[in-house]
Amino acid sequence: MKRYRFSLEAPLRVRRVQEEGASFALAHANHRLQEAVGTYQAALARYDALGVGSGPVDLEAFRAQRDEIERLAASVDRAWAQVDMATDEVAARHADWAEATRRVGALERLDERRRAEWLAEDRRAEMAAIDESALARWLADATEVDTAAVPDGAEQR
Repeated sequence: MKRYRFSLEAPLRVRRVQEEGASFALAHANHRLQEAVGTYQAALARYDALGVGSGPVDLEAFRAQRDEIERLAASVDRAWAQVDMATDEVAARHADWAEATRRVGALERLDERRRAEWLAEDRRAEMAAIDESALARWLADATEVDTAAVPDGAEQR
């Protein structure tokens, strides 16, 4: 019997490439999220490290300190917004990867079913060939025995 060939092999290869691309995109999004979290933690640490003095301060020093606090608070807000966007991106890439994995899995299950069907048909054909060969041998042996039982010169019916 001929060799097994999955009829949807080309689409399966394409789906696997898409799954791999989705996996790389997810890894890249996770890396960006880690960077965003690091940036947020650094901005938060700078904000927390800013010591606010107590006691009387002249107006210019107060304004400078307040501006510095506001800039650091704004950088913490921007860093948090980046973390939020990176988290959304990771969720989207994860959904893409899960969908690609589902599609590959569906084609792989179909391939497994078709391969099992092909193997069963191959076994049936093999068994039929063996049965045919055994029957042919039995008939040949039976014919040989019948012709051996008839004496020379006697008629066969």
